[in-house]
Amino acid sequence: MHVGDRIKLGDVTLTALFTPGHTKGDNTWVTNVRDSGRIYTVVFPDGTSINPGYKIVKNPSYPGIENNYHNTLLTLEVLKPDIWLSCHTEFFNFESKRKLAVTEGVKAWVDPEGYQLRIANERAKFEEEINTELADSVKAR
Repeated sequence: MHVGDRIKLGDVTLTALFTPGHTKGDNTWVTNVRDSGRIYTVVFPDGTSINPGYKIVKNPSYPGIENNYHNTLLTLEVLKPDIWLSCHTEFFNFESKRKLAVTEGVKAWVDPEGYQLRIANERAKFEEEINTELADSVKAR
């Protein structure tokens, strides 16, 4: 896969964005869906979570990991989805949105503010991890 590659599944076309960090090969997927004449941008963001035991700056878990996370966060910060989903349903409040969708339909899934908050929180966790690693290396001296 390369940035901008597309996969077509029936009437749905998914566009790949390379967002490594969590793993070297992570991708974020972007698509548009139509409901009642309105087009919604849908994003499946990936690559921001830090695996337990991963090291970013001191003895990095893989070469280029710090730059990967930086670039992934920059990529995700500029996206402006109407709807966002994730492989971990707790990240986007799947259960509450699913229940709400019974009465509200697709509006229950529209959550651009939730997306921005999620990505901002992931950036904060990343920066905290770097600060912790740097502080630990100073203590070890």
